[in-house]
Amino acid sequence: MDLKVLKYEIQESVAIITLNNPPVNALDVPCFDDLKKIIYNLQNNKTARAAMIASECPGFFSAGDDLNSLKEIDEELVKRQPEVHKLFNDFESLPIPTLSTINGHCLGGGLELALLCDFRFMTKGSGRIGLPEVRLGMIPAFGGTQRLWPIVGKAKAIEMMYKGLQLLPEEALAVGLVNRVVEEEKLFEESFDYCVRLARQATGAIAKIKQCLNVGIQKGFEVGMKMEQKTFLDNIFSEDAKEGVNAFLEGRKPVFKGSSSNKEQST
Repeated sequence: MDLKVLKYEIQESVAIITLNNPPVNALDVPCFDDLKKIIYNLQNNKTARAAMIASECPGFFSAGDDLNSLKEIDEELVKRQPEVHKLFNDFESLPIPTLSTINGHCLGGGLELALLCDFRFMTKGSGRIGLPEVRLGMIPAFGGTQRLWPIVGKAKAIEMMYKGLQLLPEEALAVGLVNRVVEEEKLFEESFDYCVRLARQATGAIAKIKQCLNVGIQKGFEVGMKMEQKTFLDNIFSEDAKEGVNAFLEGRKPVFKGSSSNKEQST
């Protein structure tokens, strides 16, 4: 895979995506091009059963969009927004558990990228996290207005975006924006180990749960309930569901293969 500013590898069934666009991991066109290639690989690669986004830039997960590109607004910049929306939607919809390992400042588009993940771990005392676009007279443009409030609640999301608040890691933990605050030297190890454990779970069932959650948030309770009924009927006959029940009845640990439906058994 020909990548310019991102790195990508799979270890122990965990796909590791590393931001490597110094000095602040700005989200620019080469970054989006690389992410598109990686998403395509993950959509067609059954080896990876979990994924994590990390950073090699000290003190920064990502400071967001490249501000230099905003000096002059042209048609290409306007055209890029819906393309990034689709790219981010595709990542959020990946049928595997995902985690952002945040080693410093995570602002604007950087937080919007982290919000795509199911989990967020952040380094203790190393940076701030938020959507400060309003301080530049702008609004979040990569999905932040829609993805922040289901996580922290509408009232807190409004406060964060109206004021451009940048939270400390402990503050982010208190409102549920991050799941865990970790010492710097342990961040990558704890994040990777967590992903390894997730990869050993019934990732097919996790994919169905994730699908139901996203549909419910995006389209409402009734549509989410219908999706739950549909995915349950499909998933209950899967190989992993049978393995889980049999393992429980036999008093042993289940060995899941990541199957999500009965259709996979006939292919």
